[in-house]
Amino acid sequence: MQYMTEQEIDNIASETGRLLKKEKKVALIVRAEHGEPYWEGGINGHFFRIRTETPVSVPESLAKLIAASRQVREVSKRKLRAFEDAGVRIG
Repeated sequence: MQYMTEQEIDNIASETGRLLKKEKKVALIVRAEHGEPYWEGGINGHFFRIRTETPVSVPESLAKLIAASRQVREVSKRKLRAFEDAGVRIG
């Protein structure tokens, strides 16, 4: 699978790319959860690989996707924590 860097985002030729190019850019730093060098995700068939622990500027909708993925991980961790120490066997 071909991933796109943040520098390549502005050069997407599809309709999705044109819409992303028009969006306001958001400066952020994606934090590595477990030392991974990249955050990976996709929008409408375009896949992005964004360096972690490095300042980047990305379209607003991509920044929202990054934030949403972090929220999903946090909620999942909280829900699983109840089973980690309880000794409950599932399945």
